[in-house]
Amino acid sequence: MWAALLVLLALAQEPASVTTQVFEVSGKVDRVNRSTRTITVVSAGVASAQIYAGPDLAIFDGLKTGDFVVVRYYDSYIVELTPGKTMRPPKTLAGPALDSLKTDDTRVLQATRLIVTIDAIDVSTGSVMYHGSDNRRVFRVVQDRKLLDGLKVGDVVTITYTRAQAVSIGRAP
Repeated sequence: MWAALLVLLALAQEPASVTTQVFEVSGKVDRVNRSTRTITVVSAGVASAQIYAGPDLAIFDGLKTGDFVVVRYYDSYIVELTPGKTMRPPKTLAGPALDSLKTDDTRVLQATRLIVTIDAIDVSTGSVMYHGSDNRRVFRVVQDRKLLDGLKVGDVVTITYTRAQAVSIGRAP
């Protein structure tokens, strides 16, 4: 699985914000949407979420379905231990809330907030399983295993996931 699937879990009462370096996915272009300047890449049989390519990435204009590419893009997670919070369906930020996440060098494509309950932790593999309001179990591997220290089954965690624009797109060899 590529890095976009990683979730960071923190143990402090204060939110722990981690703006991940730059993620990279390589694979075959599955879809190109010229009007929204987004592409979807299939890697290891899994389709990425749409990745926005700004007008500064001229290579986008020549991409077509079936091309093999390497895409680097920003992702970040803000994780907060929130005991007593009630799980509810994921909330997608829009309008001014989404606009407030933009910076000079990034255009935010998507931001989603979800409240989950921790079901299982495996420190040896650096993995965690959780469920949200739909009771669907999700398995993730954390980037930094020390963030699992002190985390307990039953903890309620709020995760804010933000996906921003592509930093670069290149043709894969």
